[in-house]
Amino acid sequence: MRVGLVLGGGGVVGASWMVGALQALEEEVGFRAEHASRVLGTSAGALVGALGAAGVSPQEMSRYASGTASSIVGDAAGPYRVSLWPPPLGFGSARMAAAMLRQQRDRSLGALVMGLLPRGAINTEPIHRLVERVVGATWPVNPSLRVVACDYRSGQRVTFGSAWAPDSSVGAAVAASCAIPAFFRPVRIGEHSYIDGGIHSHSNLDLIASEELDLVICLSPMSSRATTTAATVLERIAAARRRRAAAALTAESRVLEECGLELVVLEPEIEDLEAMGANPMARDRSERVIETARQTAARALRRLSLPAALSPVAAG
Repeated sequence: MRVGLVLGGGGVVGASWMVGALQALEEEVGFRAEHASRVLGTSAGALVGALGAAGVSPQEMSRYASGTASSIVGDAAGPYRVSLWPPPLGFGSARMAAAMLRQQRDRSLGALVMGLLPRGAINTEPIHRLVERVVGATWPVNPSLRVVACDYRSGQRVTFGSAWAPDSSVGAAVAASCAIPAFFRPVRIGEHSYIDGGIHSHSNLDLIASEELDLVICLSPMSSRATTTAATVLERIAAARRRRAAAALTAESRVLEECGLELVVLEPEIEDLEAMGANPMARDRSERVIETARQTAARALRRLSLPAALSPVAAG
């Protein structure tokens, strides 16, 4: 059985949730990212997917998140640095915003808005270094990995690792996919600059529809059918973002259904949302989010009864 693994965006908290869900997949059915025939990662999912495809276990990723990682991952990331040249003033990419206004198909409201925001000032080099320390400077030996970023001029999605994408190291591709506009600086690859693939979609699930797969597993930390009481402005914004992500994921799921692909989606449940909070970049929540996701995803997998379909032998 050929299994595809789609890992969505969601910042630091979303990455922690996916690490917990990956632990559950391994513990419940013996499946790891390296067993997948295709790994498609966006933003935080690109980082988790690159490490997983390279053989880093979710347990090791969890130790990295808690600051107790071994030398396999270590402290390669280092501190993030602010870069004020060119100064982050004015529209970050008026060209991208204009392109989205002209676009009749594949239009992204997120790309339009993000093009109007100033460029980010935080350098993504620590992400680049972390990935290349683990994976290497060239694209990984495991050819399953694909990384989604967006062109900062056109707003169009680019799937790095595919035959039609520009040449890139895996570290640069992952850094580009994580480059949240107005926060991180765009990443230059070849002749173009690239930013967070999540501005188009938090999962970009539809991009895997053309693959020859029997089953697709999607870990979507930004969408959820569960609801919590939103008491603050930040919590209301987070709830609205989850609703939009859920609607987009539903539309993308239909594309896979039309292609005859079986799909399993794991999303945060009510306990996860309480552990995750409203700030996707809250590093102090990682340990709690990982453990909560490990438990809720395990329950979901037991309800789905998928052990035979997801075993390493079946997925190989």
